[in-house]
Amino acid sequence: MAEIEQFSEPDGEHLLRLFDSVSYDADGVGLALSGGGYKAAAYHLGALIRLNELGWLPKLSRVSSVSGGSIAAGFLGLVWRKLIFAADGVATNFDTVFVEPLGTFLTEVNLDIPQGLLGLLLPFRSAADGVAKGYDRHLFKGATLQDLPADGEGPRFVILATNYELNSLWRFARPYAADYRVGMIDNPVLSLSRIVAASSAFPPFFCPIEVDFAGQTVKPVAGADRNEGDFLKRAVLADGGIYDNMGLEPIWKRYGTLLVSNAGGAFDEEHRPTDWFNLLLRVINMIHRQAENNRQRALMMLAKTGQRKIAYWPLRNAGSAYPVPSPAQPSPEDVTRAQEEGVRLWSLGARAYARLVNHGYSLCDSAMGSYLGSGTPPPATLPL
Repeated sequence: MAEIEQFSEPDGEHLLRLFDSVSYDADGVGLALSGGGYKAAAYHLGALIRLNELGWLPKLSRVSSVSGGSIAAGFLGLVWRKLIFAADGVATNFDTVFVEPLGTFLTEVNLDIPQGLLGLLLPFRSAADGVAKGYDRHLFKGATLQDLPADGEGPRFVILATNYELNSLWRFARPYAADYRVGMIDNPVLSLSRIVAASSAFPPFFCPIEVDFAGQTVKPVAGADRNEGDFLKRAVLADGGIYDNMGLEPIWKRYGTLLVSNAGGAFDEEHRPTDWFNLLLRVINMIHRQAENNRQRALMMLAKTGQRKIAYWPLRNAGSAYPVPSPAQPSPEDVTRAQEEGVRLWSLGARAYARLVNHGYSLCDSAMGSYLGSGTPPPATLPL
Protein backbone atom coordinates (compact mmCIF):
# COMPACT_ATOMS: atom_id res chain seq x y z
CA MET A 1 0.00 0.00 0.00
CA ALA A 2 1.11 3.56 -0.65
CA GLU A 3 1.49 4.51 3.01
CA ILE A 4 4.29 2.03 3.64
CA GLU A 5 5.90 1.48 0.29
CA GLN A 6 9.58 0.58 0.07
CA PHE A 7 12.11 3.13 -1.14
CA SER A 8 15.35 2.54 -2.97
CA GLU A 9 17.99 4.95 -4.25
CA PRO A 10 17.25 5.25 -8.01
CA ASP A 11 19.22 7.21 -10.55
CA GLY A 12 17.81 10.51 -11.75
CA GLU A 13 16.07 9.34 -14.93
CA HIS A 14 14.48 6.36 -13.19
CA LEU A 15 13.35 8.63 -10.37
CA LEU A 16 11.52 10.97 -12.73
CA ARG A 17 9.72 8.00 -14.32
CA LEU A 18 8.77 6.81 -10.85
CA PHE A 19 7.21 10.16 -9.97
CA ASP A 20 5.45 10.29 -13.34
CA SER A 21 3.61 7.09 -12.40
CA VAL A 22 2.41 8.31 -8.99
CA SER A 23 -0.81 10.26 -8.51
CA TYR A 24 -0.55 13.08 -6.01
CA ASP A 25 -2.49 15.96 -4.49
CA ALA A 26 -1.37 18.95 -6.56
CA ASP A 27 -2.78 21.37 -3.98
CA GLY A 28 -1.31 19.58 -0.95
CA VAL A 29 1.68 20.92 0.97
CA GLY A 30 4.24 18.74 2.73
CA LEU A 31 6.89 19.93 5.18
CA ALA A 32 10.00 17.88 6.00
CA LEU A 33 12.25 18.62 8.99
CA SER A 34 15.62 16.85 9.30
CA GLY A 35 19.04 17.13 10.91
CA GLY A 36 20.46 16.19 14.29
CA GLY A 37 20.14 17.22 17.91
CA TYR A 38 19.08 20.48 19.50
CA LYS A 39 20.90 22.24 16.68
CA ALA A 40 18.31 21.03 14.18
CA ALA A 41 15.36 21.74 16.46
CA ALA A 42 16.47 25.37 16.95
CA TYR A 43 17.06 25.84 13.22
CA HIS A 44 13.59 24.49 12.41
CA LEU A 45 12.05 26.63 15.13
CA GLY A 46 13.34 29.69 13.28
CA ALA A 47 11.92 28.41 9.99
CA LEU A 48 8.56 27.69 11.61
CA ILE A 49 8.43 31.23 13.00
CA ARG A 50 8.73 32.56 9.45
CA LEU A 51 6.25 30.04 8.01
CA ASN A 52 3.77 31.19 10.63
CA GLU A 53 4.32 34.86 9.73
CA LEU A 54 3.73 33.96 6.09
CA GLY A 55 0.45 32.21 6.94
CA TRP A 56 1.64 28.84 5.64
CA LEU A 57 1.07 26.66 8.71
CA PRO A 58 -2.67 26.06 8.06
CA LYS A 59 -1.81 25.14 4.45
CA LEU A 60 0.25 22.15 5.56
CA SER A 61 -1.16 18.73 4.71
CA ARG A 62 1.58 16.68 6.34
CA VAL A 63 4.67 17.26 8.48
CA SER A 64 7.36 14.59 8.20
CA SER A 65 10.36 14.51 10.51
CA VAL A 66 13.53 12.62 11.34
CA SER A 67 16.18 12.95 14.01
CA GLY A 68 16.37 16.36 15.70
CA GLY A 69 13.63 17.57 13.38
CA SER A 70 11.25 15.32 15.30
CA ILE A 71 11.84 17.29 18.51
CA ALA A 72 10.39 20.40 16.86
CA ALA A 73 7.74 18.54 14.85
CA GLY A 74 6.58 16.40 17.76
CA PHE A 75 6.12 19.41 20.01
CA LEU A 76 4.38 21.41 17.27
CA GLY A 77 2.00 18.50 16.76
CA LEU A 78 1.29 18.30 20.48
CA VAL A 79 0.37 21.99 20.81
CA TRP A 80 -1.27 22.39 17.39
CA ARG A 81 -4.84 22.41 18.69
CA LYS A 82 -3.96 25.22 21.10
CA LEU A 83 -2.94 27.54 18.25
CA ILE A 84 -5.34 30.36 17.41
CA PHE A 85 -5.24 31.15 13.70
CA ALA A 86 -6.37 34.53 12.38
CA ALA A 87 -8.05 34.95 9.01
CA ASP A 88 -4.67 35.43 7.32
CA GLY A 89 -3.43 32.05 8.57
CA VAL A 90 -1.11 33.46 11.23
CA ALA A 91 -1.24 31.82 14.67
CA THR A 92 -1.48 34.80 17.01
CA ASN A 93 -0.31 32.84 20.05
CA PHE A 94 2.52 30.97 18.32
CA ASP A 95 5.23 32.46 20.51
CA THR A 96 3.61 31.62 23.83
CA VAL A 97 2.31 28.18 22.88
CA PHE A 98 5.22 26.87 20.80
CA VAL A 99 8.30 29.09 20.50
CA GLU A 100 8.86 30.00 24.14
CA PRO A 101 8.45 26.52 25.71
CA LEU A 102 10.53 24.80 23.03
CA GLY A 103 13.17 27.51 23.29
CA THR A 104 13.31 27.05 27.06
CA PHE A 105 13.84 23.32 26.59
CA LEU A 106 16.61 23.80 24.03
CA THR A 107 18.49 26.32 26.16
CA GLU A 108 18.07 24.77 29.61
CA VAL A 109 17.78 20.97 29.44
CA ASN A 110 20.86 18.72 29.24
CA LEU A 111 20.30 15.12 28.21
CA ASP A 112 23.19 13.50 26.36
CA ILE A 113 25.97 13.30 28.97
CA PRO A 114 23.77 12.55 32.03
CA GLN A 115 21.74 9.91 30.21
CA GLY A 116 24.79 8.45 28.48
CA LEU A 117 26.50 7.93 31.83
CA LEU A 118 23.40 6.41 33.40
CA GLY A 119 23.10 4.08 30.42
CA LEU A 120 26.65 2.87 31.02
CA LEU A 121 26.23 2.48 34.78
CA LEU A 122 22.75 0.97 35.05
CA PRO A 123 22.34 -2.49 33.47
CA PHE A 124 18.59 -2.25 32.89
CA ARG A 125 18.42 1.30 31.56
CA SER A 126 19.83 2.57 28.26
CA ALA A 127 20.86 6.10 27.41
CA ALA A 128 17.95 6.20 24.96
CA ASP A 129 15.53 5.32 27.77
CA GLY A 130 16.82 8.32 29.70
CA VAL A 131 16.45 10.62 26.70
CA ALA A 132 12.84 9.50 26.26
CA LYS A 133 12.13 10.22 29.92
CA GLY A 134 13.78 13.63 29.60
CA TYR A 135 11.64 14.50 26.58
CA ASP A 136 8.55 13.37 28.45
CA ARG A 137 9.36 15.31 31.62
CA HIS A 138 10.11 18.59 29.90
CA LEU A 139 8.10 18.60 26.66
CA PHE A 140 5.52 15.88 26.10
CA LYS A 141 4.27 15.21 29.64
CA GLY A 142 2.70 11.79 29.09
CA ALA A 143 1.29 12.47 25.62
CA THR A 144 0.77 9.68 23.09
CA LEU A 145 0.43 9.67 19.32
CA GLN A 146 -3.31 10.09 19.90
CA ASP A 147 -2.64 13.60 21.22
CA LEU A 148 -1.49 14.74 17.77
CA PRO A 149 -4.14 16.49 15.63
CA ALA A 150 -6.58 14.25 13.81
CA ASP A 151 -7.03 14.59 10.07
CA GLY A 152 -9.25 17.63 9.68
CA GLU A 153 -7.83 19.30 12.80
CA GLY A 154 -4.45 20.07 11.28
CA PRO A 155 -1.67 18.45 9.25
CA ARG A 156 -0.82 14.82 9.79
CA PHE A 157 2.44 14.58 11.72
CA VAL A 158 4.54 11.57 10.68
CA ILE A 159 7.61 10.79 12.79
CA LEU A 160 10.12 8.43 11.19
CA ALA A 161 12.47 5.92 12.82
CA THR A 162 14.72 3.28 11.29
CA ASN A 163 13.97 -0.39 11.94
CA TYR A 164 17.33 -1.39 13.40
CA GLU A 165 16.76 -5.10 12.71
CA LEU A 166 15.29 -5.03 9.20
CA ASN A 167 16.75 -1.89 7.59
CA SER A 168 13.30 -0.53 6.86
CA LEU A 169 11.29 2.49 7.97
CA TRP A 170 8.74 2.77 10.74
CA ARG A 171 6.28 5.65 10.33
CA PHE A 172 4.47 6.83 13.44
CA ALA A 173 1.38 9.02 13.19
CA ARG A 174 -1.96 9.40 14.94
CA PRO A 175 -3.97 7.14 12.58
CA TYR A 176 -1.31 4.47 12.14
CA ALA A 177 2.16 3.15 12.84
CA ALA A 178 3.56 1.13 9.97
CA ASP A 179 6.58 -0.64 8.53
CA TYR A 180 6.13 -2.22 5.10
CA ARG A 181 7.98 -5.36 6.24
CA VAL A 182 6.18 -5.81 9.57
CA GLY A 183 2.65 -4.46 9.22
CA MET A 184 0.43 -1.72 10.58
CA ILE A 185 -1.05 -0.64 13.91
CA ASP A 186 -4.31 1.30 13.66
CA ASN A 187 -4.70 4.29 16.01
CA PRO A 188 -1.56 3.44 18.01
CA VAL A 189 -1.45 4.43 21.67
CA LEU A 190 2.31 4.86 21.93
CA SER A 191 4.33 7.34 23.97
CA LEU A 192 5.08 10.45 21.92
CA SER A 193 8.28 11.09 23.86
CA ARG A 194 9.52 7.57 23.15
CA ILE A 195 8.75 7.85 19.45
CA VAL A 196 10.60 11.18 19.26
CA ALA A 197 13.50 9.62 21.18
CA ALA A 198 13.58 6.75 18.67
CA SER A 199 13.53 9.13 15.71
CA SER A 200 16.40 11.15 17.21
CA ALA A 201 18.38 8.16 18.55
CA PHE A 202 21.60 8.87 16.71
CA PRO A 203 24.45 6.33 17.02
CA PRO A 204 26.43 5.14 18.79
CA PHE A 205 25.22 6.09 22.29
CA PHE A 206 21.47 6.58 21.87
CA CYS A 207 20.42 3.63 19.77
CA PRO A 208 18.91 1.19 19.52
CA ILE A 209 15.78 1.92 21.52
CA GLU A 210 12.84 -0.45 21.92
CA VAL A 211 9.20 0.57 21.55
CA ASP A 212 6.87 -1.92 23.22
CA PHE A 213 3.70 -2.83 21.31
CA ALA A 214 1.87 -4.23 24.36
CA GLY A 215 -1.86 -3.76 23.88
CA GLN A 216 -1.44 -2.98 20.16
CA THR A 217 -2.30 -5.24 17.23
CA VAL A 218 0.15 -5.29 14.31
CA LYS A 219 -2.01 -6.37 11.40
CA PRO A 220 -0.47 -7.80 8.23
CA VAL A 221 -0.39 -5.77 5.02
CA ALA A 222 0.56 -6.70 1.48
CA GLY A 223 4.28 -7.46 1.29
CA ALA A 224 4.83 -7.70 5.05
CA ASP A 225 7.24 -10.64 5.13
CA ARG A 226 8.05 -10.23 8.87
CA ASN A 227 4.58 -10.07 10.38
CA GLU A 228 5.59 -12.65 12.95
CA GLY A 229 7.24 -13.40 16.28
CA ASP A 230 8.95 -10.64 18.22
CA PHE A 231 8.39 -8.13 15.41
CA LEU A 232 4.74 -8.04 16.53
CA LYS A 233 5.68 -7.35 20.15
CA ARG A 234 8.17 -4.51 19.83
CA ALA A 235 10.22 -2.46 17.42
CA VAL A 236 13.97 -2.02 17.80
CA LEU A 237 14.63 1.43 16.41
CA ALA A 238 17.34 3.94 15.57
CA ASP A 239 17.55 7.46 14.21
CA GLY A 240 15.09 7.97 11.35
CA GLY A 241 17.79 9.78 9.39
CA ILE A 242 19.73 6.54 8.94
CA TYR A 243 17.11 5.32 6.46
CA ASP A 244 15.60 8.58 5.18
CA ASN A 245 17.95 11.36 6.14
CA MET A 246 15.80 14.22 4.84
CA GLY A 247 12.42 12.87 5.94
CA LEU A 248 11.02 13.02 2.42
CA GLU A 249 9.32 9.65 2.08
CA PRO A 250 5.90 10.60 3.53
CA ILE A 251 5.56 13.76 1.40
CA TRP A 252 7.45 13.88 -1.88
CA LYS A 253 5.34 11.38 -3.81
CA ARG A 254 2.13 12.69 -2.28
CA TYR A 255 1.94 16.50 -2.54
CA GLY A 256 2.46 19.15 -5.18
CA THR A 257 4.31 21.61 -2.94
CA LEU A 258 7.27 20.51 -0.83
CA LEU A 259 8.86 22.62 1.91
CA VAL A 260 12.16 21.07 2.98
CA SER A 261 14.08 22.33 6.00
CA ASN A 262 17.35 20.41 6.23
CA ALA A 263 19.59 21.04 9.25
CA GLY A 264 22.23 18.52 8.20
CA GLY A 265 25.73 19.93 8.55
CA ALA A 266 28.38 20.57 5.95
CA PHE A 267 30.90 17.84 5.16
CA ASP A 268 34.28 19.07 6.39
CA GLU A 269 37.38 18.37 4.35
CA GLU A 270 40.00 16.27 6.11
CA HIS A 271 43.15 14.94 4.47
CA ARG A 272 43.67 12.04 6.85
CA PRO A 273 41.63 11.04 9.93
CA THR A 274 43.87 10.70 12.96
CA ASP A 275 42.59 7.39 14.36
CA TRP A 276 40.42 4.41 13.50
CA PHE A 277 37.35 5.73 15.35
CA ASN A 278 37.37 9.02 13.40
CA LEU A 279 38.03 7.07 10.22
CA LEU A 280 34.94 4.95 10.87
CA LEU A 281 32.82 8.02 11.61
CA ARG A 282 34.04 9.69 8.45
CA VAL A 283 33.15 6.70 6.29
CA ILE A 284 29.67 6.60 7.85
CA ASN A 285 29.28 10.34 7.22
CA MET A 286 30.35 9.90 3.61
CA ILE A 287 27.73 7.19 3.04
CA HIS A 288 25.13 9.35 4.76
CA ARG A 289 26.04 12.38 2.66
CA GLN A 290 25.85 10.42 -0.59
CA ALA A 291 22.28 9.39 0.21
CA GLU A 292 21.45 13.00 1.05
CA ASN A 293 23.01 14.21 -2.20
CA ASN A 294 20.84 11.77 -4.16
CA ARG A 295 17.70 13.10 -2.52
CA GLN A 296 18.76 16.71 -3.05
CA ARG A 297 19.40 15.96 -6.71
CA ALA A 298 15.96 14.40 -6.96
CA LEU A 299 14.33 17.48 -5.41
CA MET A 300 16.08 19.78 -7.86
CA MET A 301 15.04 17.60 -10.81
CA LEU A 302 11.42 17.57 -9.64
CA ALA A 303 11.46 21.37 -9.42
CA LYS A 304 13.25 21.82 -12.75
CA THR A 305 10.80 19.57 -14.63
CA GLY A 306 7.79 21.22 -13.00
CA GLN A 307 6.61 18.05 -11.29
CA ARG A 308 6.68 19.73 -7.89
CA LYS A 309 6.89 23.22 -6.42
CA ILE A 310 9.77 23.21 -3.96
CA ALA A 311 11.24 25.54 -1.37
CA TYR A 312 14.42 24.06 0.07
CA TRP A 313 16.58 25.63 2.76
CA PRO A 314 19.55 23.57 3.97
CA LEU A 315 21.43 24.90 6.98
CA ARG A 316 24.72 24.86 5.09
CA ASN A 317 23.41 27.46 2.61
CA ALA A 318 23.82 31.22 2.88
CA GLY A 319 21.10 33.71 1.99
CA SER A 320 23.13 34.88 -1.00
CA ALA A 321 22.53 31.47 -2.63
CA TYR A 322 18.90 32.44 -3.41
CA PRO A 323 17.55 34.59 -6.25
CA VAL A 324 15.60 36.72 -3.74
CA PRO A 325 17.62 36.80 -0.51
CA SER A 326 15.76 37.77 2.64
CA PRO A 327 16.41 41.36 3.74
CA ALA A 328 16.77 39.98 7.27
CA GLN A 329 20.23 38.41 7.15
CA PRO A 330 22.49 37.26 10.01
CA SER A 331 26.12 38.29 9.80
CA PRO A 332 28.43 35.93 7.85
CA GLU A 333 30.18 35.13 11.13
CA ASP A 334 26.91 34.14 12.79
CA VAL A 335 25.97 31.97 9.81
CA THR A 336 29.31 30.15 9.95
CA ARG A 337 29.03 29.58 13.68
CA ALA A 338 25.47 28.30 13.32
CA GLN A 339 26.62 25.85 10.66
CA GLU A 340 29.49 24.66 12.86
CA GLU A 341 27.41 24.13 16.00
CA GLY A 342 27.82 20.59 17.36
CA VAL A 343 25.10 17.94 17.13
CA ARG A 344 24.17 17.18 20.72
CA LEU A 345 21.25 16.84 23.12
CA TRP A 346 22.78 19.53 25.33
CA SER A 347 21.50 22.99 26.19
CA LEU A 348 22.38 25.64 23.66
CA GLY A 349 23.84 28.88 24.94
CA ALA A 350 21.74 31.98 24.34
CA ARG A 351 23.93 33.16 21.47
CA ALA A 352 24.13 29.74 19.81
CA TYR A 353 20.36 29.39 20.06
CA ALA A 354 19.81 32.84 18.57
CA ARG A 355 22.23 32.14 15.70
CA LEU A 356 20.43 28.94 14.75
CA VAL A 357 16.94 30.41 15.05
CA ASN A 358 17.90 33.47 13.01
CA HIS A 359 19.62 31.39 10.33
CA GLY A 360 16.62 29.08 9.95
CA TYR A 361 14.27 32.07 9.83
CA SER A 362 16.32 33.94 7.22
CA LEU A 363 16.92 30.97 4.92
CA CYS A 364 13.27 29.94 5.08
CA ASP A 365 12.30 33.48 4.10
CA SER A 366 14.83 33.44 1.24
CA ALA A 367 13.61 30.10 -0.10
CA MET A 368 9.91 30.91 0.21
CA GLY A 369 10.32 34.33 -1.40
CA SER A 370 12.52 32.97 -4.19
CA TYR A 371 10.47 29.95 -5.22
CA LEU A 372 6.92 30.25 -3.89
CA GLY A 373 6.38 33.97 -3.40
CA SER A 374 5.88 35.15 0.15
CA GLY A 375 2.73 37.21 -0.42
CA THR A 376 3.51 39.30 2.66
CA PRO A 377 5.84 42.21 3.40
CA PRO A 378 9.43 41.06 3.95
CA PRO A 379 10.66 40.88 7.53
CA ALA A 380 12.33 43.98 8.89
CA THR A 381 14.44 42.22 11.51
CA LEU A 382 15.52 38.79 12.68
CA PRO A 383 13.49 37.20 15.50
CA LEU A 384 16.36 37.19 18.03
